[in-house]
Amino acid sequence: MIRECTNDDMQMISEYLGNEVYGRAILSAVKAYGFEERFQTVYVDVEGGSCEGVYLWLHGNLFLYSQKNKVEIDFLEQMFGIEAPDLVAGRKDNVNIASWLLTDYFRKDDVQKPVVRDRAGEVVEGIETAGDDGEVWCVLSREALEDGKEVE
Repeated sequence: MIRECTNDDMQMISEYLGNEVYGRAILSAVKAYGFEERFQTVYVDVEGGSCEGVYLWLHGNLFLYSQKNKVEIDFLEQMFGIEAPDLVAGRKDNVNIASWLLTDYFRKDDVQKPVVRDRAGEVVEGIETAGDDGEVWCVLSREALEDGKEVE
């Protein structure tokens, strides 16, 4: 079941997100902005009392992370029906699932650090990707990524 995170979920998602750079990036944004900011919404997928995935909507951008690649396409389809993201970022196998719904987006599989922009085009701080151990991000974007606008 996917639901919006609350402060009561912090320990569960901290343990779940701490293993890979993709999860740590989501966790850094949660720690920076919490669960109450209007520009950020965090969803958690809980099955049988354990975390199966976390979805971070930040300024119209989606970061997703599922260790077992159990990304809920029905949830994404509902969310994309409400608002199409400017950018989707995460581990390649996770983002592949989102790409089934966003067929007109540009894709880049060798991104070292996704840059998130707010609605005014300003770079959003708070998403740390330090300690990435050379991990490669997969990014889907409405605009071509080569122009340097979306990624560095």
